[in-house]
Amino acid sequence: MLFITFSLTGVIWLSQSLKFVEKLINGLPVSTFLYLSILLLPGILKYTLLLGIFFGTLFAFNKLYSDSELIVMWSAGLSKWALARPAIYLALLTALALYFLGFLLTPYGVRTVDELRLKWQDSLAAVVLREGVFNSLTGGVTVYIREKSSTGELLGILVHDERVRDKPVTYMAERGAFIKTADGPRFVMNTGNLQEVAKDDAKLSLLYFDQYILDINQFEKRSNAVWLKPEHRYLMELINPENSERIQREGWKLKAELHQRLVLPLYAICLVFIALAGVLSGEFSRRGRVKRVTASAVIGVALLIGAMALFRVSGNNSLITPTLYFLPIISTIIAAYLAAGGRFKIFSSLFGHEAIVPEEPKQ
Repeated sequence: MLFITFSLTGVIWLSQSLKFVEKLINGLPVSTFLYLSILLLPGILKYTLLLGIFFGTLFAFNKLYSDSELIVMWSAGLSKWALARPAIYLALLTALALYFLGFLLTPYGVRTVDELRLKWQDSLAAVVLREGVFNSLTGGVTVYIREKSSTGELLGILVHDERVRDKPVTYMAERGAFIKTADGPRFVMNTGNLQEVAKDDAKLSLLYFDQYILDINQFEKRSNAVWLKPEHRYLMELINPENSERIQREGWKLKAELHQRLVLPLYAICLVFIALAGVLSGEFSRRGRVKRVTASAVIGVALLIGAMALFRVSGNNSLITPTLYFLPIISTIIAAYLAAGGRFKIFSSLFGHEAIVPEEPKQ
């Protein structure tokens, strides 16, 4: 389980961290890069833990089966539930860990990453502006820098601002600098011109200046209300959101996120029973259980993909909400029934030491 979880987490974490590599090359401190990357791990572990415990259980029990160790333990008087008990305990612990990740660590991580991005945007903007490349500094603002001097001065500046669609503006300057003020980032440009085109009459206005200060945040501060994305919210913020127009319009997204956090950990138990059913059900065969194990793997992955699809639409359709909760429960019951060989003895033997007389192995 740990091997599969860490392997999948490493691959996904590496792909997610690539978004910070460009900033790392352009001056982002390594400690900051590692901190941002670590904050992404809880959101990744929510899914890799499920796949890890599923395939880990499937592999471990199939290995015991192929080595005939399960037959030896059955012959020693251990029931199927006695053999499955460690996996079930591990599934319960994994479900608790997933609740902890979903309710606390994941929203903390993604929220902190966004907050740090906004906090460091001002101080890093001058660093991430690359020479000879059209840089998208913020929504609707594109910046081109021909050269950076060793003192931090920017030479050959072109700024295209189309935040106001009807009046796009282009600034050209011989030199300038990017500075940080209490009111946000500013471009100070020297010796240049401002070109503005009014689209209604296609008229060009040209203004020459010795110095011009461009406020790149002037059109972004329209409201003091902060919209928290569903994945950024803690549990109580999903249950009792603020009263706003956007909440009334997109409140279904909050419901979908809430249902996902409540239901997703249940699949840790469900997937373990599916894995057990793939190995423990049926009679013994020396040919192994390749078909059963393969079918179990396909069913488990398909069930998880189906659950992800239901999570997407659950908040906007109240009829799907009961299906979210019934699907893992019904799947668990069916898988437990098959794993027990068609007998339900979970309540009497799961936490006890009931022994059964093993069936005669089929030669």
